[in-house]
Formats: sequence, C-alpha cells, structure tokens
Amino acid sequence: MVINMVTRTVQVTATLTDSDGNPLSEKDVYLYYRPSGETTWNDIGTNPHTTDTNGQATDTIDLTVPGDYDFRAEFQGDQDYEASYTELLNQHIKAKTQITLTITPQ
Repeated sequence: MVINMVTRTVQVTATLTDSDGNPLSEKDVYLYYRPSGETTWNDIGTNPHTTDTNGQATDTIDLTVPGDYDFRAEFQGDQDYEASYTELLNQHIKAKTQITLTITPQ
C-alpha cells in the first residue's frame, strides 16, 4: 500500500486559566510542535501568542500527514501568576479523504 504524504492545516488552541478555572486574558502563551521522537520544539506561528477574553491563544500550522506529532503550550509566568505548561504527545494526524459515488443506469 502506498501512502501519499500531503500537508494538512491543523488548528492549535491553548486555554490559560487561574487555579479556579477563570480565563486569563492578555497573557503571553507560547505554542510549539515537533514530530514525535524529535527533541527540538518548533514555533507555531510567531510566539508569543496573546490570550483572548476566553483565555485562549490559537494558531494554525501545516503538517505533513499522515504523521505523529507532539504539541506544547507554555505560559512563562508574570508578576501575578506562576509559569505553567502542558503537552500532548504522539498525536496522530490523519490525511483527509474524499469519496465519490457514481450512478450508471443500465
């Protein structure tokens, strides 16, 4: 079986909250990705990303699919809040498919 390697746009969203779950807006969040098994993190878009009123920082990236990727969101802390980060590892991103149906009267 031959698998065509193509790119797919993936949206990455990080949500920053305080310890009570309240969204933190106007904070700098760094978004990263890497192919699973690699050690170097790559920027997603231009870091840092500023959180919106929902505490979310969002960007998109074009990835070669199918493939396995790791993602990381990082808040480096500020005068009011301590630093934090989270990672999603070994995320399998699939290639899109399309199916066509043809009807031929006989």
